[in-house]
Amino acid sequence: MSSILNFCKPRPEILAGTFNPEVFTASLSPIIEYYRGNQSIMDNIYTDATLFFKEATYPTQGLCSVLSEVFGRLAGDMTVPAIHRLETAFGGGKTHALIATTHIAYKGTELQEVTENILDKKLLPTPGSIVVVGVGGEEIEVHKPKGEALIPYTLWGEIAYQVGGEALYREVEEDASSYAAPGKTYFEKVFTGRKVIIMLDELAQYAARLEAARHDGANQLAAFLMALHSYARNHAGVALLLTLASATDAFSKQTQRLAELISQVRGDEVDEDDALSIGEKAIKGVASVVARDAVQITPVQAGEISSVLAKRLFISVEREKASQIVDDYMNMYARNSASLPEEATSTYFKDRLLASYPFHPTLIDFLNKKLAAAENFQGTRGVLRVLALAVRSLWDKQSKAPMIHACHLDLRSERVVNEILGRTGSSDLLFVLNVDVGGVDTGALEGGQSNAELADSRNPHPQSYPLYEYTWKTVFLHSLVGREEGIDSKILGITEPEALFSVSYPDLTPPQVRTALEAINDHAFYLRQEQGKYYASEQPTINSVLARIRKTVNAEQIENLLKTASRKIITGGSGPFHIEHDVTQPEHIPDGKSKPVLGIVSLTAEDLDVEAIVTRKGVNMPREQQNLVYLL
Repeated sequence: MSSILNFCKPRPEILAGTFNPEVFTASLSPIIEYYRGNQSIMDNIYTDATLFFKEATYPTQGLCSVLSEVFGRLAGDMTVPAIHRLETAFGGGKTHALIATTHIAYKGTELQEVTENILDKKLLPTPGSIVVVGVGGEEIEVHKPKGEALIPYTLWGEIAYQVGGEALYREVEEDASSYAAPGKTYFEKVFTGRKVIIMLDELAQYAARLEAARHDGANQLAAFLMALHSYARNHAGVALLLTLASATDAFSKQTQRLAELISQVRGDEVDEDDALSIGEKAIKGVASVVARDAVQITPVQAGEISSVLAKRLFISVEREKASQIVDDYMNMYARNSASLPEEATSTYFKDRLLASYPFHPTLIDFLNKKLAAAENFQGTRGVLRVLALAVRSLWDKQSKAPMIHACHLDLRSERVVNEILGRTGSSDLLFVLNVDVGGVDTGALEGGQSNAELADSRNPHPQSYPLYEYTWKTVFLHSLVGREEGIDSKILGITEPEALFSVSYPDLTPPQVRTALEAINDHAFYLRQEQGKYYASEQPTINSVLARIRKTVNAEQIENLLKTASRKIITGGSGPFHIEHDVTQPEHIPDGKSKPVLGIVSLTAEDLDVEAIVTRKGVNMPREQQNLVYLL
């Protein structure tokens, strides 16, 4: 069948190994500073508006919707929402939406050509007609700074300063410098006669720091937001974009960072538990106001993540020409429907396969729902680093893969291993990778092959795919997150139907993958099956113990061991029998004992003439007491 090599063209820097995912590290503040004339901000793919829209961003439905409603509102359309909350989602969509808004607000009609598939040209503003306010939750001061320089230390003071500089700040200074939320006069002086976009990023961080700085700080923030929302709803010249994660999302994976921020604000050490408590308390009232007033939009939906990633890794992806590949997948799923998750044969999955191409949807789900759950994986940047290396590996090897699955992540690359294991906190599983799957240091093992490689050599795939390595690698990858909770974790491990779904493609079928899964129970040392899930464990299975015995004990030792064991189990003396061990010939059984003789047949005997042993006591020597001979 056709390979991804036929329909996709990676960026040259990926094939050359010079791709730097940091160029896709989006941040709002430098963009605003760039437009305000900060000469220390260098031109890059984000500060250059034309490059940004051509190379760095994909026109998702959420992005287009946000831009249409924000600039529609500023154009005087009171029927569209004035306040939008951007749901923080995997894929970088939140920050991209804020940056896209900033570029259009500043350059407007100058960007007509590069925004034609994103925003109606009628909504593009005249350059310089809109005031842009951008506030990062970690950046704004919460204490009055020392010194003569004017540095706002309240959110309402910062907004006034960004709207009208020092002159406007001085005009509303009484309100701007007060810790209490301002009233009606402030809003009229700051916003009347202006078109203003206000972007408040990471409000949860700011609320927590404000609550730590002073009692009632978060309540005053909530009161200000309520008044600001009320003003924006009734005035076409103001549009708000804000990001506010839930307490769980905002702080659960960054409690150490939150503790550092709050400690800086308070001037003394605050532990993570106390910091989390402050954060959760602070966000409660603010979240209530935002939930009531803001329209929630997710800039990148799950089904669009593949397109976002493809935009950044490939020059071109010919999805329409890949339709035959998608049909081949769907036919394979239909033939094996009883073994696969229900999703595989659902009516919408064909569309999802085509939309995800060249990435298989199970890979996107793995990245989005599992790897991205690791605190240090760095979301989109981490994913781009891993996928860029995977793409380069597939092209270097001229792979026959029809789509990119999790099993195509190159765990024999030190960079990939460091990225995935290091950022998921799973470096302690490196030996599992090397011994069972195949990794950077597998060649240094005795024999130089992993258990999966040995299985592939014993039972090679008809088309030479590394079936066992692909399958066991997938199990390993699904074992890197959720380890703290153990086998009960919802994200640790993978079920058989999920594994068949994740690994299989038309030339590598579900029954073949099942064969490789079943071999785990017999040949893997650290991969195992428990409670319906396959996963990797630090504790060796009985297979590793048996394998070590096989490698260290020779045949003679085994024979002696068995002989010794049988002698210990069957002993003579006080019983009714005379016992003889290791019997293979007639002369091994004595005659004339006047008691039953029990001959214990040697465990290594290859051929035994029972009749001769019973009837003779040697060559041409008939046995006198034949009826007293027994063989075991």
